Amino acid sequence: MGGGLASPPKRSWKGAEVSTAKRMKSGLIAALTPIVVLGVVAQPASADVSAPPIKSYEGDPGRLGDPASWRTPEFNRDAGLVSMGAEFAYAAGISGAGMNVGVVDSGVFAGHVREHGSLDTNYAVGDRYFSVEAQGGETGPTSGFYNQAYNDSHGTHVTGTIGASRDGVGETQPGGPAANMHGVAFNSNVYMGNTHKTDGVLYGLLPATATAAQKPDDAYLANVYRAVNGAQTANGQPVRIITSSWGSQPNTENYNTYDAPPGSPASFGLNTAWRLWSTPDGVVDANGSTVRWLNGAIDAARTGTVIQFTAGNSGYVNPSPRGAAPYFMPELEGRWYTTSGINPTLGRTFNPDGSVLVPGQQTFNQCGVAKWSCVTAPSNGINSTTVSVVNGVPEARYGSSSGTSMAGPHSAAALALIMQRFPYLTNEQALYTMFTTGRQNNTISDAAGNAVPNPTRGQIVQVPDQRNGWHTVSLREAMKGPGQFLGPFVVDTQGRSDVWSNDISDVAIRARQQEDAAEAAAWAATKVAKGWTNGLPADASDADKSDYAIGTRREEARKARVYEGSLTKQGAGTLFLTGNETWHGASTVLDGKLSVVGSHASSIDVRGGTLGGSGSVAGNVSVTGGVLRPGLAADEAAQITDVPVTAGSALNVGGNVTVGNEGRVAVTISGDSDYTSVRASGALALSGELDLDVRGSLTPGTVLTIMSGSSISGSFHALPENRVVNAGGHLFRVSYKNNSVTLTVLRALPTAQ
Repeated sequence: MGGGLASPPKRSWKGAEVSTAKRMKSGLIAALTPIVVLGVVAQPASADVSAPPIKSYEGDPGRLGDPASWRTPEFNRDAGLVSMGAEFAYAAGISGAGMNVGVVDSGVFAGHVREHGSLDTNYAVGDRYFSVEAQGGETGPTSGFYNQAYNDSHGTHVTGTIGASRDGVGETQPGGPAANMHGVAFNSNVYMGNTHKTDGVLYGLLPATATAAQKPDDAYLANVYRAVNGAQTANGQPVRIITSSWGSQPNTENYNTYDAPPGSPASFGLNTAWRLWSTPDGVVDANGSTVRWLNGAIDAARTGTVIQFTAGNSGYVNPSPRGAAPYFMPELEGRWYTTSGINPTLGRTFNPDGSVLVPGQQTFNQCGVAKWSCVTAPSNGINSTTVSVVNGVPEARYGSSSGTSMAGPHSAAALALIMQRFPYLTNEQALYTMFTTGRQNNTISDAAGNAVPNPTRGQIVQVPDQRNGWHTVSLREAMKGPGQFLGPFVVDTQGRSDVWSNDISDVAIRARQQEDAAEAAAWAATKVAKGWTNGLPADASDADKSDYAIGTRREEARKARVYEGSLTKQGAGTLFLTGNETWHGASTVLDGKLSVVGSHASSIDVRGGTLGGSGSVAGNVSVTGGVLRPGLAADEAAQITDVPVTAGSALNVGGNVTVGNEGRVAVTISGDSDYTSVRASGALALSGELDLDVRGSLTPGTVLTIMSGSSISGSFHALPENRVVNAGGHLFRVSYKNNSVTLTVLRALPTAQ
């Protein structure tokens, strides 16, 4: 085996523990009459958002903040890396460290020890490739490592794309092969479950001529997915992604249409193929099996693990049924997706800085009905690790292959990088971040389904289409946070501070509302035409039962869907929003701090935690149980590095500002003209508390306008008109005249000796 590669002991899967930070309760202000002494509410702590340097090899020219420095010859030997903008992840300090990626394929060759991080002592990361043992059906205990008796090189190629080491051998060090490359997530951990077959194994309806090598052991294969999902990992963290590229589509199936067209074999059509795959366990299917291997993957998905299946290579307008599973089982959305391919030699263009603009052109099976759960990734001419048997002995090699088998590991490894970049996001949120930051490919389909030039190629995807789905994974954009919200987005930052700098919208989910309305009308018409309005008749055919079940599941999913984006901020830590945020739902702050540095189109409800920033909120701001702390401090601005930002004092609100009885407004005063404020176009309705943090000396007679609006009603607790306030060694007089809250500096108080 070599290099200390080890099979971890098995464990049963346990649900992920989710910790929710307790809300911090602000201290009360002590009120005195006639002078009120104001306290200072502590600001939420801001963690450093910078990443540590990546561990690779001594002399690696890659530097934080410099994407181009990562494009070494080793990088360029996988054409997929630049097409997905992987260098931008590396420049952000993201290389997959600590991420556990599961793979089900034809084993991984343990002899590729240098690429697994164990042979080259100059590589700073140790062994990262692990075997997961499984058994079941007619197959006994089987290691995840390659066995030449029943495996081929496919699994080794796939895993190289995911995690082969960035070791620099052959560049700064002698002795390396000219084909040396590195994986997308080159510091990730890879956990392999073995199909006990080659890539020639068939999925779907087996032809009568199928050989033993082409027939999967369904019961065993189902257990492989369960074993990988529950693997006892070296770092104790769960496997969060399982990617599968194995196998080939049988010639008994065709996915160009949803149902079998007239005159075609009865087994043709994506829906027809799905009926085989959805046969309940315990029932003999058309292959003579009583177990469906896909159910093992479904079991893994139900625990929250993200499952990736490749779309297939036949050029059909739909992916294989395993890739299209979220269409037939909408409950899998957010934890299951498929990957189609792009040819990076067709239509790929570059920016002047060497980064990719247009990633390439879609090829192989299209996203089709699975477009809402489909991406594209590099698939053609992909160089990676292989194994060749020479004189009966397997040896480590490199080789180039094409197909969606190459696209799948690219996207799965990219997802691992996104998960590392945003450790506080759920698996579903990380997946949706990958979806909504895709970069558009060179072609789309016209009304007849033909490929035509895409007029918005190179731009960030807005709505998925049937050819490309969410288009090609773009790590450049994904490192900046979500591109859209596909409904309510509840994020718990878990004590971390972070910056989201994309322009976040909800264009796609609002477009889906129109699609769903058309689908709902078609389903209603189908039920009338087939006499299903009151359910299925007792003598319904198996095909009708399947169609009714699919239609009912999709109807339930439509009813549960929320067709606008919204944001709820939970947990300690500060989330900075620096983009043009145009989602239509409200934002809610429960804990920590939400800082609007860019523009925010909707309203914000502060129920706990803090709202701050120097940007603009177009809607209303309601502070019912938290703190409104306008402004962006210099130390906060220093944390925002991917867009030009300077400290700012005013938060602009296009609507009304309401401060409830349990709310607070916190203002920082550093000088006569250096203080934070709220500028509203709408009405001010005031109650709650006012906190002043005075940090500098002030000139008597100076008037500080800390809030303004079109009208004003109410007042802060214990602060009626003309009340004198003692804060920070100064006396102020408060006023609510002229639709503004002002503080007039009366004098500085003597300093205690």
